[in-house]
Amino acid sequence: MTFTIHARKNDQSIVTVRISPAVAVDKARVLQLSGWNVHVTDSAGHQFGPSDFDHLSSFARESA
Repeated sequence: MTFTIHARKNDQSIVTVRISPAVAVDKARVLQLSGWNVHVTDSAGHQFGPSDFDHLSSFARESA
């Protein structure tokens, strides 16, 4: 499964793809701490905001 990180700040937009939910969450948290508005989307189209990042991290541990 792939995870896409979507980030927006001012007039800029970043989209990054990762195959690991843990790595996607780590990248999303770094961007969020830098002032970006961030969410992660999985390959099924489910969207996860910052309040859901812990859930995504636990998903990574369960599937490992």
